[in-house]
Amino acid sequence: METGKEINPKERAASLAGHGLQIFGDVRLEQDGVIRAKVKGNVQASGKLVVAKEAEISGAVSGGDIRLEGKVEAGLQGRGRVWLVAQSVLRTRCAAKSLRIEPGADFRGELRIGESLDG
Repeated sequence: METGKEINPKERAASLAGHGLQIFGDVRLEQDGVIRAKVKGNVQASGKLVVAKEAEISGAVSGGDIRLEGKVEAGLQGRGRVWLVAQSVLRTRCAAKSLRIEPGADFRGELRIGESLDG
């Protein structure tokens, strides 16, 4: 995935997928990734991350650029751009350097946008 492009879930990346796949525990990705599973825990990616529309994450999500198509319950923190697409669901909080929210996305919680996300 190139840094200057929008996040495309069809590009080559690590993928946690499978019909009915459920993960109990935290997930850590050392590269760009796509999550297509139900995760009962936190998800941390060192690069770009796509949370696909079939994904449901009960914990918090963190990564570089993040595209949310599915559901995240415990908040999201992006070190770069965060994109909430139509039909996505985000609860609790969102922190990012920049944020794009499409009409139809459902976000309820605290919002922090800007260069410094520390403290």
